[in-house]
Amino acid sequence: MTSTLDFYWGLASLDESKRIEAAAELISALCKFQADMPKTNKVATTEEELDRICASDLAYAVRRLIKGLASPRDGARQGFSMALAELLNRVPNISVKLVLDLLWKSTEATNSMKGQEQRDMRFGRIFGLMALVQSGIITRTGTTPIEIRKIVMELTAVGAKKSYLREIAYVTLTSMVPMLGSFSFAEELITMFVAVALDNGVIETPDELYLAMCLRRKYPWYDWAKALPHWHGKHILSEKNVRKVVPILCEVSEENKSLFSSWHPQLHTVWNEIFDLYFNKQREYELETMEPMHFDLLWDAVVERGLFGSGSTQFRRYWGFLLLERLLLYLSEETVPALMSPNIVRALSDNVSLNKKSLLAKVSMRTAESLIGVCEGNTKVGLAVLTHLLNQKSGIGQASGSGGSGKQMSLRTMMANRIVARLDSQAIIGYVAYLQEMILTPQKAAKQSSSGVAGRTLDKGNMSAKAVDKQRIWAVDQMVRVARFAQLPITDELVTKVLHFLVAHAAFVPTTKDAQKCGVAELATVPEPPMGENLRNHLCTSLVGLVGDLNRASSQAPADNDESGSGSSALPTGRLMVGCSRNGAVWATCALDKLLDCASKKTKAVLHGFSNCEATLAEMAKVLHAMAEKSAAYAKEGGAIANAQRVRGLELLLSNICLVGALWTNKDIRGEFLEVALEVAECYKRLEAQLDGERRTPKKKKSKAKVGSGDSGAVAAADEDEPKPVEVLVDVVLSFMTKDLHFLRKLCDQVFVPFTDLMTADAVDAIIGVLQAKEGGDVDGEAAVETEMDGDAMMMDVDEADGGNDSDVSMADAGDDAEQIEAVDEELRLKIQEALGNASALANGADDDVSASGEEEEYDDDQMTIFDDKLAEIFRHKKEQKLAVRDLRISLINFKLRVLDLVDVFLAKQPGNPLVIRLLPTILDLAKATRSDSRSKPLHDRTLAILSARRTKYPTGFDNDAGLALLDAIHKRARRAQDRTELAMLGNVAAFVVRSLMDNVAAADEANKAAVCERIFDIAQATLADFMTRKGSQIHADFFRPTTEKLLASQLGVFWRIALTALTDYAQPGQAVNVYRQVQAFALAETVAAETAARVVSKSSDVTDADSFFGAAEGLLRALQASLSEAIRVAVSDENKAAPGSSGKLRIEPLRLKEMMIHSIGIARRFSKDDGFRQAAQRAFVTDDKWTAAVSGLASAPTVFALKIFRSFCTNMAKAESLADPAALASVTSSFGKKSSRKPAAARK
Repeated sequence: MTSTLDFYWGLASLDESKRIEAAAELISALCKFQADMPKTNKVATTEEELDRICASDLAYAVRRLIKGLASPRDGARQGFSMALAELLNRVPNISVKLVLDLLWKSTEATNSMKGQEQRDMRFGRIFGLMALVQSGIITRTGTTPIEIRKIVMELTAVGAKKSYLREIAYVTLTSMVPMLGSFSFAEELITMFVAVALDNGVIETPDELYLAMCLRRKYPWYDWAKALPHWHGKHILSEKNVRKVVPILCEVSEENKSLFSSWHPQLHTVWNEIFDLYFNKQREYELETMEPMHFDLLWDAVVERGLFGSGSTQFRRYWGFLLLERLLLYLSEETVPALMSPNIVRALSDNVSLNKKSLLAKVSMRTAESLIGVCEGNTKVGLAVLTHLLNQKSGIGQASGSGGSGKQMSLRTMMANRIVARLDSQAIIGYVAYLQEMILTPQKAAKQSSSGVAGRTLDKGNMSAKAVDKQRIWAVDQMVRVARFAQLPITDELVTKVLHFLVAHAAFVPTTKDAQKCGVAELATVPEPPMGENLRNHLCTSLVGLVGDLNRASSQAPADNDESGSGSSALPTGRLMVGCSRNGAVWATCALDKLLDCASKKTKAVLHGFSNCEATLAEMAKVLHAMAEKSAAYAKEGGAIANAQRVRGLELLLSNICLVGALWTNKDIRGEFLEVALEVAECYKRLEAQLDGERRTPKKKKSKAKVGSGDSGAVAAADEDEPKPVEVLVDVVLSFMTKDLHFLRKLCDQVFVPFTDLMTADAVDAIIGVLQAKEGGDVDGEAAVETEMDGDAMMMDVDEADGGNDSDVSMADAGDDAEQIEAVDEELRLKIQEALGNASALANGADDDVSASGEEEEYDDDQMTIFDDKLAEIFRHKKEQKLAVRDLRISLINFKLRVLDLVDVFLAKQPGNPLVIRLLPTILDLAKATRSDSRSKPLHDRTLAILSARRTKYPTGFDNDAGLALLDAIHKRARRAQDRTELAMLGNVAAFVVRSLMDNVAAADEANKAAVCERIFDIAQATLADFMTRKGSQIHADFFRPTTEKLLASQLGVFWRIALTALTDYAQPGQAVNVYRQVQAFALAETVAAETAARVVSKSSDVTDADSFFGAAEGLLRALQASLSEAIRVAVSDENKAAPGSSGKLRIEPLRLKEMMIHSIGIARRFSKDDGFRQAAQRAFVTDDKWTAAVSGLASAPTVFALKIFRSFCTNMAKAESLADPAALASVTSSFGKKSSRKPAAARK
């Protein structure tokens, strides 16, 4: 026995190899000792029999190994349990009963033990039972059901008592399941397992689910419907049980939260069984016969909406990432839709970055790296993952956290950079061919796919029609995403292939028995199973969406050696190459041509009503080809690129309208689209005539006039009455703004850009009419706003919106609302009276009978039920009316928002157009009308953004009276602005209008120029007076700042006068409504002086006559000295006493006086930087008795004015000339602790 003692020390080593070596040597030695004993078939069931039958070393080893299971030393449990299992397996003379008795004796936990000791005993018993089961001796003859039941009950009890031991306990139980069939009483044992371990079929934990799955898989002949009455279907993972499975696999329980009180960092063992079920090819028969739920459904319910769902904890997300890594081992293109679902992609993208320190950063980065590795090795999987990733709308395309500094890498960037680098055009074409095959023949494509769940089930024909449609829709979406992904090496051949496939299968089926003889290559393969109506509708939607994306995509022109280009028709790069292939062919036109080509072959259209519009589409196709030739001809001319862009824009619009009209199933909407198509075609003809007419020589025009000299006046009048092409286009564009087709609205914005320089007053009026439209509608919810598409401008209550002031409009609106409410109330009263029926008539017309009888008629239960139903119907109708009015209002707001996009485009592209002045009042009125309505806040914010935008060009050529009226209205509105945001916006617009007026009269005669400048001064002076004299005025000195920044130096004369007026009329005590406004007079003067001085000092190019500013500066500084000295005098005199009822507040407080001095010194500092201004300051500042008395009085002022800053000021200002001395100004400025206010625009530049 002494020869085996050293081996026990090696069993407790932390080194696994040493443990295995020690166990092997120990077992070998013990087997030799037992071999020397007399051979016997007896089995020891007690310790006495163990000592008699077995060698002494073996008997000691059994006791020593069982006792060592409870040892917490190093790796003792692992080593001793391994040696015990192997020893029991090698020696047939030891019974289960003996091992259980020894185990119970050695691992009994008593109340006298400490907590750690009790825990060691539980672990020892668990490891002992594991060794007993792994040894396999429970299958030997002599094992009784009582011993099996003892093992099962102990493992179940330990798992129920301690949650951290539950999984290992049930794993041990599960390992016993294959052994049950070896007993003659197997059914009894299975019943016992269900009753004890599964709590009579009540499965609540993953451990119990794992055991139940193994039992049902191993013994399908058992009556499981009776054993598990709460679980339905042939398999425990049947789709009928999905609601029970999800909380178990997510380990959540609302009823018993203590059931999952502890968390474990590894996946539960049940997932091994689940993945083996779905991805082990040897278990295909079980998938077909037992019919568990599809893997996509299980993954979506448990992982997507469970572990990664909203409100999920970080711990469960960690499990989700581990499951992702596990699924990557079986990843195929069929499993990608489940893998790249929105919640999973969002969780990955939120945690994958280079420097983001989230709790899940490491595991998510590891998962992403594994995913990329799989994608790099399989092109189909890589493309499927990438396209799914790019389709998610969770902001994954942008790095977050560091402000887009480039230090973080988003998930999409990682995937795109590493996957796309391994792709070429041929690989992508092959992937698209595979997707098309999946759409047409899913079973054939599944046979050729890599390992995956969907492939095997499809191959056996076990997939429902709904599942087939789902997979086909996935393939269509994948194909469309590949075709529109700009980062992939996409060729025109690939895009054309996708477009033609979508067109052919969305609209046609072959009429010949042999599909290959129909004349359409895309229809040569008959879909099996046939495509349903839902799938064809999805094909139409995908086709329209793809064309919409291609409309905004830009292509490069083909090189000289590019065989795909057509040399002669190729267009140059730029806006002309947007929405077309590299050879200049518009994608929407290509799709329409394919549609008409398929119709001409041996096919049958499955689109409802296609035959009725085929002739119109063919006619429009001819117009489109003419447009293409015309735009190519214009592009070849050096100066006609703008004309080519206009024609190309109309081609894009017309081709998309025709395509959508052809694919639309609603007959009325299709007819509307085709009518619009005819209008666009007519618009092109007029545009062509207009553009060609501009290029004719005067000689040709003259000869043409001679031909019909008698009718030339009538023809000219008729031409003037006809709407211009841009007016027709604007009308069409506005009509599409009411549609729900997003891509058409974006296309309208795109087409509108090249026509902005052709805008006319009527076209602008059409836009104005929409923005001025008011809410209205009948009780059925029909809008009072209608879009006419007959070439005329939209008429939407423009007259009412143009006339009257705001109060009149409000009163009119209130009157309309009152009438509507009165009408609705009257209608409601009539309906209620009708519901009352005879009872109401008796109540109203039979008063004599009622009084005679002395009591009113009562309703029985049936009558009251009918009455309640009618009342409910009435109030339901009333609610529907309110909802209709609300929906109408929302639709109108959205409509105006879309039209504002057109306005923004026009203002951005044509800021110098005189029509801008015509458009601005409407935008200002819209901003005012929507400022107090929370429901119109998006509309209000959009108008503020447009009006607050900085523009570098200014309109000219407009009527000065219109511009002055607009400026006057802006100033009046600014005086009653609700907040600083609105005031800043109005100040920006006022500056834009003033600069436009100044530029507009720049070339006019002096009298006209002086009149406009005088009118501008009057408007600004009125605003200044309102600010200085009215306490409720909302004007601030910063309101004039944008104007001084936008004006040229030569145009600042008006505001020099404003600054001088502010100092002379409002800067002295008592002139302004309060001392704060008095301070703002100084601030306004500094704003004007700083802007001018900065331009003179920086020698700005717009300063042509600097001498003119020096004289103005001299007058301004004289007024400044006079106002400042008077303010100081009043501040230090007895006049600066608290006014009655002012709570002891002084007229001029020290803080306000300090602000006046700061602004004054700021003006002087600006002028001290230039010799001309410095000389003007020396001439302006004089030392007189008034100034000397003010400074002396300030220096000797008692109380609050005897502060250090004022004493320093008085010391440096002892002489008036110091205001013209830069050194003295520096010391004066430093005495206030800071320099003057913000830098002027010229200095900031």
